[in-house]
Amino acid sequence: MTRVLVADDHPMIAAALDVLLRGTDYELVGRARSGADALAQVQSLKPDILLLDVNMPDGSGLDVLRRLREGRRAPATVLLTAGMEDSQLVAAEALDPDGIVLKTSDPAHLLECMQHVRNGERWVDPEVAERTRDAVARAARAPSLTPRERELVELVRQGLRNRDIASQLGVTEGTVKVYLHAIFDKVGVDNRTELAMRAKELLGS
Repeated sequence: MTRVLVADDHPMIAAALDVLLRGTDYELVGRARSGADALAQVQSLKPDILLLDVNMPDGSGLDVLRRLREGRRAPATVLLTAGMEDSQLVAAEALDPDGIVLKTSDPAHLLECMQHVRNGERWVDPEVAERTRDAVARAARAPSLTPRERELVELVRQGLRNRDIASQLGVTEGTVKVYLHAIFDKVGVDNRTELAMRAKELLGS
C-alpha cells in the first residue's frame, strides 16, 4: 500500500479524496488542515505521497513544499490547485513538485498523476504546464529591479502615498518621484496604478 497524506482545509475535498482512493492501492493515512499541521504529520506519519493544497490557512502550500525540500526525507508531493497566479507558477517550477493537478479536472487525472509519481516520474496537468511555460518566459523578459526599486514597488503595492514612502525610506518626496518615474520608464508603465497592478509580476511574489 502507498501511504497518502492529504493537506487541505476544505472538508469536501478531503471527503472526495477519501472516496476516490477507496479500493485502490493507496491508503489515506491522515489529513492536515494547515501548513504547520502538514509539516508535523509528514514527520509523524511518514507518508509516501503528500497531496498538498496550494492555498493553506496559515500560508501557502509552496511554503510547505519549500520547507520539505530542506529536509532529508520528503514525501513525493503533488500540488492541488483551483488556479495559480503567474508568480505562484514560477515559484512552483523552481521548487519542482512531483505533480500538479487542477481541482477542477477529472478525478482520473489525480489517479494518473499519483501512479506516475509512485513510479518516480513527474506529472503536471497539461494546462498548468502550458501556463507555467508562459509565466516563466514572461518572468525572464521582465526588467530587473534594484533592491531600492523593489522596495519602492512594494510600498506602492501597499497603497502608500509619496509622502508616506518618503518618510519610510528617509528621503524627500522629490526623490521618491524621481525614483518612481525611473521605474515607470524601466518597466513600461505610465502611472502608479499600472505599477501596482504589475507589482506581483515584477517582484515575483
